[in-house]
Amino acid sequence: IRKVILYLLSDSFSEIILIAGSLMMGLPLPIVATQILWLNLVADGLPNIAMTLEPGEKEVMNDKPRRKDEPILNKEMKILIFAIGIITDLVLLGLFVVLLGMFTDITYIRTIIFVALGVDSLLYVFSIRSLRRSIFNKNLFSNRYLIGAVIISFLAFFLIIYIPWLQPIFQTVSLGLNEWLLIIGLAFIKIVLIEIVKYYFIVKKRKGI
Repeated sequence: IRKVILYLLSDSFSEIILIAGSLMMGLPLPIVATQILWLNLVADGLPNIAMTLEPGEKEVMNDKPRRKDEPILNKEMKILIFAIGIITDLVLLGLFVVLLGMFTDITYIRTIIFVALGVDSLLYVFSIRSLRRSIFNKNLFSNRYLIGAVIISFLAFFLIIYIPWLQPIFQTVSLGLNEWLLIIGLAFIKIVLIEIVKYYFIVKKRKGI
């Protein structure tokens, strides 16, 4: 339950910061309504369902008993949602501002931001599969449903970006290699930040702090 909530809130928080920040700065909307729906239903929806089928972790038996009044959102989750979310989303907002200064095609700019949000959520889902282990110590293929959900979501992104008759519906344009390298690079920055926070809490748990 915690991992699913963490994944959903992180994505929702990203969209709120990006859109609210743009409105407060008097900028155009960074993504449009159809793109938001696509992110929520496809990019977030399929991996979120697959997360419910994540195999149990052996380390759960080593955890101390939880208090009855312990909130679902613990300290680690709050840091991951707010601190990491704010940092990465401000970077994305900064990218939006920079792109507005460099290009006049708002559809091109929105496509980059839209795909960046989607790819970001499709990649960092692997990092929050476990809050007890690093992403590098977790078997990538232990949840084949998640692998399938991410592949389907990526294919869906390619369809609405590169198929001409779908582009007007979702207000997208084709992206080149440079744009994809930028988008994937931003996604890995978020994964690194998540892993740093996770490592801090993993070490604390091992020391019994």
